Amino acid sequence: MKRPQILSLNLTEKANQLLVEKGYDVYKGSLGKLIDTQNKKQEGKYCLNNFDLPPNFHEYDIVIVDLSNEEIISYSKEENIRSENKSNNNMYMLCQYPQTIFDPRGLAIKKMSNEIIELIKKDSMLIVFQEKAFENQYHVVEENGDRPISKSKFSVGNYEFMPVFPFIKNKHGIITKVVPEGTEFAKLLSKYNSDFSYENIYSHPTMWDGDERVLNPNFYPLLRNTNDEIISFVNFKEKSSLYLFPKMSDYSNFLIEFIQNIAPEYQPALFPDSTLKKWTNDTEYALPNHLKLLEEKEIILEEFKKRHKAKESEIAKNMIEYDFLHGILTESGDNLVHAVIKFLEWLGFINVVDMDTQVTTIKEEDIQIETSKGLLVIEVKGIGGTSKDSECSQISKIKYRRAKQRDAFDVFGLYIVNHQRYLPPLKRENPPFNNEQIAHAISDERGLLTTWDLFNLFYDVEKEVITKEEARERFYNYGLISFTPQNLKLISKIEEVYLKGLVFILKLDKITLKIGDILFIEKNGRFEKLTIVELKLNDKSVDEVYEGEVGVKGDIFVNKMSNVYIKF
Repeated sequence: MKRPQILSLNLTEKANQLLVEKGYDVYKGSLGKLIDTQNKKQEGKYCLNNFDLPPNFHEYDIVIVDLSNEEIISYSKEENIRSENKSNNNMYMLCQYPQTIFDPRGLAIKKMSNEIIELIKKDSMLIVFQEKAFENQYHVVEENGDRPISKSKFSVGNYEFMPVFPFIKNKHGIITKVVPEGTEFAKLLSKYNSDFSYENIYSHPTMWDGDERVLNPNFYPLLRNTNDEIISFVNFKEKSSLYLFPKMSDYSNFLIEFIQNIAPEYQPALFPDSTLKKWTNDTEYALPNHLKLLEEKEIILEEFKKRHKAKESEIAKNMIEYDFLHGILTESGDNLVHAVIKFLEWLGFINVVDMDTQVTTIKEEDIQIETSKGLLVIEVKGIGGTSKDSECSQISKIKYRRAKQRDAFDVFGLYIVNHQRYLPPLKRENPPFNNEQIAHAISDERGLLTTWDLFNLFYDVEKEVITKEEARERFYNYGLISFTPQNLKLISKIEEVYLKGLVFILKLDKITLKIGDILFIEKNGRFEKLTIVELKLNDKSVDEVYEGEVGVKGDIFVNKMSNVYIKF
């Protein structure tokens, strides 16, 4: 008989399938499926157990139980009637309103408890994936038409089968920390730590050592929560072991790795095939070149660790340097003003003044910039919605007040808004200004701008779609300010791409394209420059094309539904 023999109870189909695929001999048993009786008032239904426990339970080596798998089936009268009855037993479980779900697992657990006592007398392993601890109430009745005869009532806890269960109380959480250190088991737990959750907390059992009570040395916490309470453990008893693992949405891969890589180390007798040649790993029996290769592997790992640490430092430094780009999309108030100032300084504006730092009788605009063209006054707002008319026009009053103070008309007003700041920018209303607000801004000779436009401008500058100098000039424009490259003509929208976007199809209508031409690709308000590398018309390479469906190969990858422009 092949070992280990595994009995799975209520495991997911995926976990069972993986165990079989890895070559394990598995009996797919069941603690039973919950039954939806759909009881109504003054109604009750007779129920039978539907568990599947093998008659030779005690002969299995490993029993794996998933207490969290609560599959529910609809009540079927036919499946809850004894069609064949060799005894005088006419007993049923009564599920009566207001109870509408019958949980038969307690009946399996009650039966299994005796089997577990036999199991742990030999080399064995019990693995349990946890669920909230609770008790099920059962009412045994004798069938008697509409008036069943009550025989007994009893309760069964869902952890009653476990030989060790130092339960304290129910407590749910998702943040866990691994207790063991420096072992392969610890590495496995750490690998899946972010997937763990827990439903209960436990105490560390004690035992008598002479006249003193001490912590049980056969009990080992595996995971603790943020309060340092035990939430997962292993308990060894002579030849047997009990592993209570945390709850996982998908434990299939974790289970396989545990059984393949960890369990054989602790109980090799259960895994004769896994441990038969373990001695060959000892250095005394190393193969030629093996130790040298292991040393080279360690050197590579050390080099990787150093490079990884250096790259992490570089990433952290980069995040600090460019944090203002996220700031202009998320912040409000002073934090937003500071982020916008950093952007303006990156763009090449000098003498950018945070008006909060200036001593004035009345605080009006947020930012002032004195330039060769005059004074640029900027009001910055971070809001949850879109701007009201009064918010858009407030900068006009400030502009004319500053012009009067200077006795000159070289003052430019600009309103910058981080609108709908709780939404990702692509889900925001862009632009957030209505036609009337834009028309009034043109009439009042002031600008409107969003921080999302500034964010996209950063990348347009980086990709040389527009220069910093050109961008700064746009800040003096009236109405809705745009950083779209000037003198562009729309060719068409990209509807077909090939080679992951390196090649795409354009529909030309009397627009000349030549190899080497520069195209401007726009998607979601952001532009990129593309140089034409190859042109094909009717599957033939051409140097120039004027009309029809043409295949274009560029020097960058593009996305479907992007707009393609050319300068004229």
